[in-house]
Amino acid sequence: MTSLIQPSLSGGELAPSLHARVDLAKYQTGLKTCLNTITMAHGGASNRPGFQYICEVKDSSKAVRLIPFEFSSGSTIGQTYILEFGNLYMRVIKDGGQVLEANKTISGATQANPVVVTATSHGYTNGQEVFISGVVGMTELNGKNYKVAGVTTHTFQLQDMTSTNVNGTGYTAYGSAGTAARVFTLTTPYTEAQLFRLKYAQSADVLTVCHPSHAPRDITRTDHAAWTISTITFAPTQAAPTSASGTAN
Repeated sequence: MTSLIQPSLSGGELAPSLHARVDLAKYQTGLKTCLNTITMAHGGASNRPGFQYICEVKDSSKAVRLIPFEFSSGSTIGQTYILEFGNLYMRVIKDGGQVLEANKTISGATQANPVVVTATSHGYTNGQEVFISGVVGMTELNGKNYKVAGVTTHTFQLQDMTSTNVNGTGYTAYGSAGTAARVFTLTTPYTEAQLFRLKYAQSADVLTVCHPSHAPRDITRTDHAAWTISTITFAPTQAAPTSASGTAN
């Protein structure tokens, strides 16, 4: 049986009319089918990025960088993420959605401009982002992200992602139930201009990140919505001995 070596895939996908043109140079580097794949100039090929819309970034007017985080692949479920690095923050995407903090129970929502949501001791601050679901009656609120404004201890107003008040005067009256969950956001020292100079390496649940303008840092995951960032200390963990002495012969 004849065995042929394919030295490169850089020729991309050949049209059916060229399948017999063995005399062409591109034939030696071409593919019959190149489905959901990107060919590289240096000869290899890789899977293309996905096209599914997951969510809007925190601020669409600024650049962001997506970094993969994979603790374990194969049979282990629930341990792969996409990290959204933006201007001074990091967010986490998992299983086709944003990672959220614990739910806060909604007990009311007004048909007003803006909509005012009641959630006892919610703990939110102005400008934070929440996801609302499960509301009965005023179902227009469900399945969307909102910015929080006008915060009091037990209430907050809703704005859309452009910081425009959500007008609920035409919405159905609130009936019952519903939850609000804050989008998990980790504060980082990296500005928008620094994102694409970040170098990183991962070991298990720790992502080590370096940038010329910052001390190296470890980003550590302990749960889906539990991530911390800490500066790496290079000092020795064992103290130098104080009792040693020596004499010259």
